[in-house]
Amino acid sequence: MNAILLIVRNDMKRRLRSPVSIICMFLIPLGLTLLVGLVFGRHGKVELSHIKVLIADDDRGFAANFLKQGMKQGKLAELIDLVEVDPAEGRSLMDRGKASALIEIPKGFTANILDRKPAEIALVKNPQESFLPLIVEEITETMAVMIDGAAQIFEEPIGEARGMLTGGRWPEAAELAGLLAETKPRIALVKGYLSDTLISIGSETVSAPGAEPERTLNFFALIMPGSILIGLLFISEITMRDILREREAGTLARILAGPVQSGRVVAGKMLSSFAITLVACALLIAIGRLAFGIAWGSPLKLLAHVVGSILLCVGLMAFFYGFIRSERVADAMLPVVIIVLCIFGGAMIPFEAMSPAMQRAAVFSPSFWVIDGLKRISIERTDWGGIAPHLAIVYGLGALTSLAGAAKLRGKLGGRG
Repeated sequence: MNAILLIVRNDMKRRLRSPVSIICMFLIPLGLTLLVGLVFGRHGKVELSHIKVLIADDDRGFAANFLKQGMKQGKLAELIDLVEVDPAEGRSLMDRGKASALIEIPKGFTANILDRKPAEIALVKNPQESFLPLIVEEITETMAVMIDGAAQIFEEPIGEARGMLTGGRWPEAAELAGLLAETKPRIALVKGYLSDTLISIGSETVSAPGAEPERTLNFFALIMPGSILIGLLFISEITMRDILREREAGTLARILAGPVQSGRVVAGKMLSSFAITLVACALLIAIGRLAFGIAWGSPLKLLAHVVGSILLCVGLMAFFYGFIRSERVADAMLPVVIIVLCIFGGAMIPFEAMSPAMQRAAVFSPSFWVIDGLKRISIERTDWGGIAPHLAIVYGLGALTSLAGAAKLRGKLGGRG
């Protein structure tokens, strides 16, 4: 154990004396997050695939129709694929993860609005998606405010119209003219200032009914998890390369000539790589909070996920270096491997902006589970059950690749076990 800690201490001191390569890799995620965030934040436009939204309408009134038609018009029609279902079918589809969200409009919704009584729309969100259901929630809330605002502004004309239609006779032309004359100035008064709405949105996820996550639609929070992973992979690659570099320079041969086992040398190198990568990750998370305003969510969940993610990064690099014979091969191969892992895992292109085919492929990349877990913790505020699959995969793959990589590196060093 003393030999392992000594290797870690020496590696850390050497990195502090010459930190240029680590700093360069450290700046990559910050620059990428800033660039992409500013571009999309400035123009307010993100090319997302269609969001499949189910709607179960038990009301069939004009208020419900207003909400449905509003989602089928203009830019919303380009973003949302609205599918009408009955409530049971909608819940069944959501349980199977076949849509991003389900909107349930209860019977009496329109009547409650006209009578100025509280009305509720139920929104069920897909827990397998971290960002798209939040977009649906924002749109639904906006539509609800518009409906309630219209009901407030036109409350008196609507009341008169309801009286005419329920009076058992067709209204006279003079009555209609008076109603139109009363309505016209109210339309001119609409300037975007509405009082508190009576319509509320009841939101839930199908996996955890009643657990309402805090919503954070900071676009930097969508981009930075992928950017962080890119930086961590490259930092792990640089630190694990020490084994190859010191082997070629003969440094490891001199170490192994003494009373030090090859297994301890490998463990020391992997532990120092883990420590350096962990420090870099902590700094990136702190900068994300202070500079980009990202609320990362539960510190305990974040720590658990970050430790597993770094274990995975170090394990992958140890595994690859177990098969690489020279620095020239590492220079040619590993950047390509890292980029491919990041592209298919959603680090360079947000998962929400991928095509359906790429989204299906993304789940086979270990990068996806790192990035999606960070998004669920920071954006979705999911519970432990929501990130349990992510933790199982990152820790499982991290342990597997670390053990396999360590065994391969020990054999390559040719020293005592």
